Amino acid sequence: MKKTLRTTLTAAALSTLLLHQANAQIDLSFPATPAPDTTQAGKPYFKSSINGIITASGFVQDGTFGMGEGAITMWANPKQPTQDEYQFGGDLRKTWLIFKGTAYNLPYGITATGRAELDFLGGTAGAGGFADENLLPRVRLAYVEVQKGQTRLRLGQNWTPMVAHFPNSVTHFAMGYGSAGGIGFRNPGLFLYQGLTSPTAATKVRLDLAVFRGSWTGPKAEADGRDEGEIGVPQTEIGLNISNQTQPLKWEVNLAGHYDRKRLVQGDTRSNLEGKAMQAGTKLTYGGATLQGNAYWGRAIGQSWGQLLQFGDIAGYGAWGQAGYKFGKHLSAWVMYGQDNPNNGDVLAEVPGSARLNNEIIVPMIRYDVGPLGIALEWYRANTDWRLLENGQEVYKTTSANQLALGAQFVF
Repeated sequence: MKKTLRTTLTAAALSTLLLHQANAQIDLSFPATPAPDTTQAGKPYFKSSINGIITASGFVQDGTFGMGEGAITMWANPKQPTQDEYQFGGDLRKTWLIFKGTAYNLPYGITATGRAELDFLGGTAGAGGFADENLLPRVRLAYVEVQKGQTRLRLGQNWTPMVAHFPNSVTHFAMGYGSAGGIGFRNPGLFLYQGLTSPTAATKVRLDLAVFRGSWTGPKAEADGRDEGEIGVPQTEIGLNISNQTQPLKWEVNLAGHYDRKRLVQGDTRSNLEGKAMQAGTKLTYGGATLQGNAYWGRAIGQSWGQLLQFGDIAGYGAWGQAGYKFGKHLSAWVMYGQDNPNNGDVLAEVPGSARLNNEIIVPMIRYDVGPLGIALEWYRANTDWRLLENGQEVYKTTSANQLALGAQFVF
């Protein structure tokens, strides 16, 4: 079998990236594999590419945020500074590289793809005064895909069907997920994507099925030498995606469901905890206007970034929405609001110590795009309700923090 090796950064690949730059949090596009080269006349051949997004941001904030500062702000911490509160910083972590190879015209009409995606959110090399300038890479996605016709089968680490949309942001990673109404994550497993309509149909329907590795930690999951999240029924999700990308109105509707069962260990006692979730989302584009959002209800899905990342038998709901408008070719304005509201009684029963009862974020943004370059000024505000234990007494309080960030990204 004769093979030819081509390393390409084609105009088609670049245009695909630029098409999704306005929502460049993540590449969720389908289909992700370009059509075969008709000049190859059925002969097997190979293409590879290196793409990515480089992002740099500077910020100033008047408080502290959970999960970190800069690009990964989530909620306002329970303790906020009372003096000298302004903090200045910079962040490069929302930068990632995509390595991809595709083999075409394999036997039985199969196309095979391998993809690895790395970012720099893996922490820092060491500690001390110079650690912030020594970022470590982290695997985001890594999978092998086999495609025939409208059927795609992926084995490896991929975004689960719950992940349908991310808010538009230059500066922030996965804004709203784990903090304001967004759920879902990337896990190693088996993923099936099946087109249910003709490839030429104006309205396309796709069915997503996934079975993937469990993950759990919490006050009732005491170690017995095994990961409690991997005992029981693995995480299973099903999604339905309906879209029409014809002019003048482009729209998508996404529905997804989740189920898993964890085996918990507490001393000699064994028990099961079921995780359940339902989510609906949509994205509408008309001319220069965009409206998108998700809403969910779930129980015991802390491992999918639900219930404000609190693990236990906790129910709750959340939703986020974002509206944007593009003025001409380059300038656009956006505003995002999201809230996550776990059941207070469940949280108090399951979470010892500091407990998050509610969180909302508000993020206005002004953005300027020209070619592969995007520049944005974003204001991120978080308001968080807490139950704290101070000197043996329960204290309920609301804290707030603000961040103003200037970010620039380059898509290649």
